[in-house]
Amino acid sequence: KECDAFLADLAAKADADRKAAEVEANFQAAIKAGDAAYKGAKYEEARTKYNEALGIKPKEKYPADQLAAIDKKLAELAAKAEADKQAAALDASFQAAIKAGDAAFQGAKYEEARTKYTEALGLKPKEQYPTAQLAAIDKKLAEQAAKAEADKKANELEAAYQAAVAAADAAMKQQDFGTAKTK
Repeated sequence: KECDAFLADLAAKADADRKAAEVEANFQAAIKAGDAAYKGAKYEEARTKYNEALGIKPKEKYPADQLAAIDKKLAELAAKAEADKQAAALDASFQAAIKAGDAAFQGAKYEEARTKYTEALGLKPKEQYPTAQLAAIDKKLAEQAAKAEADKKANELEAAYQAAVAAADAAMKQQDFGTAKTK
């Protein structure tokens, strides 16, 4: 009886050891597969394998830590994707404003161009091109104002000349030669 009990205990211990070894092998296989997937940036696959490992050994810290690392990594990737999306939208808006500003500038619609370049500068304050174009608009407008002023003076001078000639002609018709000569 004692021998039978001893052999039964040995068989039970061997079976328990075999089961423990099988559990450890399954756990290690799940961890190894999870680590490989994590290193390969296959985060959902890694999550599945780490959850499998936790199912085998629920008290183990490593798979739980790796699941937390996956959550953190996925959050970082989502934040980066959102930032990239926002940067692309900002760049598209900037390029559209520049394109519209350039079209207005080339069409001599300087106030419209100023509005678009100012909009572009509001989107990307460090960009030099809109600033340079705003300076070019100011220069064009100053040239236009100077030309308008010169034209106005020339028109006034022409009007004064024509008035003087008309007055001289009128004085000549009345034979007021002194006034005609002065005019």
